[in-house]
Amino acid sequence: WLGSVVSQFGDWFNVLAAAELISRLTGSGLALSYLFLARFLPLFLFSPVAGILADRFNRKHIMVLSDVLRGLTVLGFLLVRRPEDIWLFYLLTVVQFTLSALFQPARSAVLPGIVEKNQIVAANALDSLTWSSMLALGAMVGGLVAAVFGAETAFVADAFTFLLSAVFIGRIVLPP
Repeated sequence: WLGSVVSQFGDWFNVLAAAELISRLTGSGLALSYLFLARFLPLFLFSPVAGILADRFNRKHIMVLSDVLRGLTVLGFLLVRRPEDIWLFYLLTVVQFTLSALFQPARSAVLPGIVEKNQIVAANALDSLTWSSMLALGAMVGGLVAAVFGAETAFVADAFTFLLSAVFIGRIVLPP
């Protein structure tokens, strides 16, 4: 659950920092709309394939690898410094959310295996509450960090959340 909290917090942590960076570099509302396309299109396109992968491969490994790679991808945002670099930002965002699309079905499939059968409804309810809470909290805290310390600091902190999530998830013991 802690891995899920931290990972979902990270998913939303950089949304306002990303918006601030795009606005600063381009001054374009249209450029900002591309951010949301880059965030949500991979989830739509790759989730069905990701579900198949989660059924065929070790789910814990998928989650840990996804988190580590998302952390490294978010650090790549630090390379975006000029308006002509904005394409890289979109590309890295697509990579980040493609990895998120891999993470989510693996996480969902792991839950029934680590929760007692009589607690699955409560676990699913907690999972839904966690998602909506992390959306609000992650975006708020990420926005505060970006406003006070800058978007770059928010990206580094976000990368840390993914690496921390990988550590938490790496410690769980899954049934064979």
